[in-house]
Amino acid sequence: MLDSRTVPVVASADLEADIHGTFARYRPSCPFIALDTGGYVVLRHDDVRRLLDDPRLQATETAMPAQAGISQGELYDIFALGMLTANGAVHARRRSALSRTLANQLIEQFRRHFRQAAFALLDECYDNGRLELASGYAARLPILALAGLLDIPGGDVPSFMRDVYEMNEFFRPHATADSVASAESATNRLRLYLDRLLVEAETGPAPGFLRDYLRNVEQDGLSRGEALMQIIQLIIGGTESVRTALVSQAVNLRAHGEQWQAVCDDPALVPDAVAEGLRFEPGIAGVVRVSAADIEIDGWTLPAGQLVILSFISALRDERIFARADSFDISRSNLNMSRLAFGGGAHRCVADALGRAELEEGLSVLVERLPTLQLDAPSAFHGHVFVRSTSQCWVTWQP
Repeated sequence: MLDSRTVPVVASADLEADIHGTFARYRPSCPFIALDTGGYVVLRHDDVRRLLDDPRLQATETAMPAQAGISQGELYDIFALGMLTANGAVHARRRSALSRTLANQLIEQFRRHFRQAAFALLDECYDNGRLELASGYAARLPILALAGLLDIPGGDVPSFMRDVYEMNEFFRPHATADSVASAESATNRLRLYLDRLLVEAETGPAPGFLRDYLRNVEQDGLSRGEALMQIIQLIIGGTESVRTALVSQAVNLRAHGEQWQAVCDDPALVPDAVAEGLRFEPGIAGVVRVSAADIEIDGWTLPAGQLVILSFISALRDERIFARADSFDISRSNLNMSRLAFGGGAHRCVADALGRAELEEGLSVLVERLPTLQLDAPSAFHGHVFVRSTSQCWVTWQP
């Protein structure tokens, strides 16, 4: 048993090598660990869920770009002007307009568009009988669906997709100086393009998502920069986490043949498969907060003034909550607890319904269109701080 006064310091390299095994090794003995690169990781499900709504843990504001040496520019503004990284009344004001715009009726319209886009992507490659699932389906599909939501003309979609993908490089594990520079340029192009779309929505004859959003923005008194950055944060959240989660749920379901067949036979099981996929290998590693005061957890003190990762990866495999936590099982009785993957408290993902719609329709189309799908090799998932990434994942089927 570890000394309760000593917080274990864990090498980030160990987490990258075996993230689930490393967390499982420490979770029974201590509620959190320290990283050799700085900051702390909270490990247990109940602690993560409770601390998501604890005012002593604050959103990071501009701490993360500052840590990367960024003090101005487009990437900096994502954090400085966005709702996800803001606190208190500022967070509530920035969140409100987008939250009201993402109504249930819109989500159902989005589901239909997402489903059409998924079928179109698979039709492109169906006769080949082979697809790299990560780049050919999971990465493209959310961007195409969001392009539809934003009424982006078809001719602009390829450049929109390129800019979103390059911008998102900043948020993936192991960003390099070159990828950060590319992300800065892509974010600038995207911001200018979205601003033009907002101008067109202001004067356009037909209602749509952007027109409704602008009306809510005006009511809430958001600046133009704030209005744009909420859309950009929506794009980041609606693409990056979905990309990895789509691969995760597909490969883990297919690796368990009887469960794959059960979903093929009964599409009503898709939501359960999505929930277990989120639990087993979530697309978001966790959320990062800053501790504004000392926080005691089971006799251990999480010190003030530190970056704190509330780890979804660890919490969603907590043996106290999930029986056979390292087994993939869509028949679990407590699958509703995988909703933790969308966060909680005041900062719970504003587009969680959008995310669930993407994952459910993305998997539904796969099992409907490709019931004979086979995995060429297992996928590897990386990242323990925020957005995760996946290795290539080639799949085949009988046309």
